[in-house]
Amino acid sequence: MRRPLTALLLSIAMMSGTAFANDIPMVAIGLPFAPETPQPLAPGHPLYKLVEISEIEDLPPTVKSSSLNFIAAAKRSSINEGLRESFRRMNLLATDPTAARGLLSVTWVGSQTPFKIGGRNSASVTLRYRLNRKSNGELLFDREITTTADGGGVDASMRDNGTVRAAIAANFASAANCLDRAALGTAPEDCALAPQFSVSIIRRR
Repeated sequence: MRRPLTALLLSIAMMSGTAFANDIPMVAIGLPFAPETPQPLAPGHPLYKLVEISEIEDLPPTVKSSSLNFIAAAKRSSINEGLRESFRRMNLLATDPTAARGLLSVTWVGSQTPFKIGGRNSASVTLRYRLNRKSNGELLFDREITTTADGGGVDASMRDNGTVRAAIAANFASAANCLDRAALGTAPEDCALAPQFSVSIIRRR
């Protein structure tokens, strides 16, 4: 059973029965995915709090669900913060950059949201992740990941923006999970996780 992402929004938003597109978090660690749900790294893991993260490359100032949508789904700063927070919750982010053993470089490839007037739609997001050993620059991990999220709502522009944000959150979660697995030699060929939740956008009365 798919669990609405709105279930994890701020209590004020839930009490009013409202979820705006910008309320959809770009951090999905703790939400259910298939075929597995990312779990925070335990002390002793090879990458436990040892990854430094650079700003996302080729990321535009704002990301929109489509050129027809005048309202942006997210700003560059909030997307970068979503990446860092996702890795922090997974216990991957180095608390002290000088102690980091790996440098993660992330490149924004793009997003797609098909134009649809109906009540539901989906969005996909693609990013590339490369992890290099800080001591000598050796490439340890290089994957391009495409994730998809879906959702519904009476306002098409808000719905599509919300699904883009959820797809970004799923991408960060997929990358963190794949890095976890890669460090142990068990990373799948396709790192993309499928969200077992959906976005539900409700207009405030």
